[in-house]
Amino acid sequence: MYKINKKISIFFFLLSMIVSLDTVSDERNIRPKELEIKKNIKKVDLSKLTITDFEWLTKGKSMLGKFDFIEIKNSSILGFDNIKIEVQLKNKDGTRINYVIVLKDSIGSKETKKFRNVVIPLLPWEPKETRIAIKSGDILHDKETLPFEARGSIKILDFKFIVDNLASKTIIVEKLKIINESRNYYGNIKYIIDFQDSRKKLVTSRQFGIKGSIGPGETKTFKNFNIPGLPSKEFMDIYLRVGSGDLLSSKEYLLSGGDEKYIDKSLIDIDFDDSPVPNADLGIKGYSWISDVQHTIGVLDIDISNNSRFKYNDIEVILNFQTPSGNTLISKTVKIDGEIGSYKEKTFSNISIGYIDYDIKNLEVYIVDANMIGYVKTIRKDEQKTPREIKSDRPKEAFSPGSNLIVVDYSISNFSSIKIFNRSDMEISDIEMKIKLFDEKNNLVKEYDILINETILPRQEKTFRTIRLHDVERIGFTYAKIQILQAKKLKSIN
Repeated sequence: MYKINKKISIFFFLLSMIVSLDTVSDERNIRPKELEIKKNIKKVDLSKLTITDFEWLTKGKSMLGKFDFIEIKNSSILGFDNIKIEVQLKNKDGTRINYVIVLKDSIGSKETKKFRNVVIPLLPWEPKETRIAIKSGDILHDKETLPFEARGSIKILDFKFIVDNLASKTIIVEKLKIINESRNYYGNIKYIIDFQDSRKKLVTSRQFGIKGSIGPGETKTFKNFNIPGLPSKEFMDIYLRVGSGDLLSSKEYLLSGGDEKYIDKSLIDIDFDDSPVPNADLGIKGYSWISDVQHTIGVLDIDISNNSRFKYNDIEVILNFQTPSGNTLISKTVKIDGEIGSYKEKTFSNISIGYIDYDIKNLEVYIVDANMIGYVKTIRKDEQKTPREIKSDRPKEAFSPGSNLIVVDYSISNFSSIKIFNRSDMEISDIEMKIKLFDEKNNLVKEYDILINETILPRQEKTFRTIRLHDVERIGFTYAKIQILQAKKLKSIN
């Protein structure tokens, strides 16, 4: 009997080891995907989607254009859906026409796929030249395995309230306690109050928000505030739930007053808020016709907003002339002269859109591209300081960076660039870093130790360029992690 029990014990021990190894393997596979999703959650990077081949099925004049297939290669570790492609056609005289088509299927990670029977509207002539480009798309991810929505990440631990129905018609909240159970950072959390009747059926709902941010594993308590807007209908109970929240980067969390003890140091080298994406940064607020007579040259005024810190010019817009049912008859690409500043709204006047062939009642206008020509710093005005030079004869001492030096962007090549944000009140130099390159299975394939002798000022960010990484172009890696080991600061003068 003892031998049987011993064998059973050994069996379950080995089984637990296998389960443990599978769990570690799953975590290692999920980790790079999590980092990639965080970089794409606000602004999708479509650079790893490429058109590799296509073949026409029908393309005659006055016929529906139809592709037998359009082949797309996805070299990303993420999948994509809701993919929009732009088909640009030219006839023998050089006349150009554009069509924007939404593909009806998705593409998986590291997949090359043929999208069959892609149809475009009636062709005005037979095309002699065809070009196809990826215009937009959404990332695919398992929201159960990798939840990024605030409503699945933030839990309500305590909610104590008084209903002041007679006097102020408000709910007086004595205490609201929440916890962030995810590895994400959130800000501007929105809550929903559901008013229920005696049978627990919904009477009505109200939404309210609380400003501020919350980090991974952080608990916050809010006390003594009012929520106006009690329903006129009778209710018996109140249920509170999390509605939504803004997904923040580690940098945004720190700048909003977040506590650095909640910074996930394994993710601090990855940020996703610091690259220009024109079709996400710029938006069409509206447009008005100056000249809209059919069979003449059309002229528009277009109102554009810029919600980013980047400054743009050469804005490219697509105009889709549609049928009442929403099908695109013809698309025009128009480039707008002039520039728009950071966080500005501007009306671009007297934009010629060329000859109008179709009814203008159903016109869709959206931005597809622009040229970034400058930017403003993300540092708040009250934190900005006048730059000053370090005197060469003043001694330096060791500085432990902790969460004070943050890598907010990088480009890995033979001559790499790394952007660092210094959130301390000191001038920092002689920055020692370790760059680790990993493959898609999270295996370490290469390490580099580098030293940057330049200076970065207090509360500023700086891009260090032409960092030499020998033979990095020959290394097959999926992502990088950059660790700041130590640095130097000016020695304190007593």
